[in-house]
Amino acid sequence: MMKMFVLLLALSIFCVFPIIQFGPASAQDKKITIEELVARHLESIGVAEARSKALSRVASGPVTLNVRLGGAGNLKGTAMMVSENPKLRFGMQFQTADYTGEDLAFDGNKTSTGFLPQGRRSGLSAFLNSQNLPLKDGLIGGTLSTAWPLLRPDQSQPKLDYRGLKKVDGRQLHETSYRPRKGSTDLKISLWFEPETFRHVRTRYNLEVGATIGTREAPNQNPESYYSLTEEFGDFRPVDGLTLPRQYKLQFSVQGNSPAAVASAGPDFQGSRGGPPSALYDWTLTVTRISHTEKFDAQIFKIN
Repeated sequence: MMKMFVLLLALSIFCVFPIIQFGPASAQDKKITIEELVARHLESIGVAEARSKALSRVASGPVTLNVRLGGAGNLKGTAMMVSENPKLRFGMQFQTADYTGEDLAFDGNKTSTGFLPQGRRSGLSAFLNSQNLPLKDGLIGGTLSTAWPLLRPDQSQPKLDYRGLKKVDGRQLHETSYRPRKGSTDLKISLWFEPETFRHVRTRYNLEVGATIGTREAPNQNPESYYSLTEEFGDFRPVDGLTLPRQYKLQFSVQGNSPAAVASAGPDFQGSRGGPPSALYDWTLTVTRISHTEKFDAQIFKIN
């Protein structure tokens, strides 16, 4: 009887443990192709019929600006994102004399950014004016905008490179690099998706400007400058058959001593003594209204 018991115990262990150790890989563990990732991501937004009906969108709500470095203070204002297929207009308004907000647009052919009352662009607008790919390709705003390029991969045809699961701020996310279909860009662009839902939750744009050697006219050498823009998305909720984020955060940072870095960071761009200047700004938009019923005049996507 004892031999029979030992035999049965061995068989039960043999039968159970392979299932635990060698069972089918979960969606978080298995390697997926970029085609599978995009398909699952589109499903996370909504079924094809619901996505095809959403040709335009308005997303609006209160926004706060938190100046972490390069000044101090917090501002409260309002924001609105208007999109129609690949066209986009995104504005944030604050009731201050020096900083009235941001105005970003793409009319289907040309990108544009607004000016502040002093006749200059803000740091964020200057960055997106010189590096217009995020606006031109519809990356800004993520799935909050109908311009999001992964909604029409056959048309936008971006070059996507799947990099696997990476830990970001303590959680595992699918990472993908993004490059435009045509031309080149100095921006390094990464997209991140949740492994459980395949929702797009983060985009980061990095730009490094190399040091320049001084000339007879400008003898001072300019060191490297670093620019980073990060978008984060959260609080996903259903609306009109789609699942869209209600929390949208932008973070813009600049590091460097070059005149270009100082100029693009804004009026309060200051650095610590003995170290490179730095600026760090956060905008957080809480989306309280989303609508797919409005129709827009083409001029709304142009900044005069």
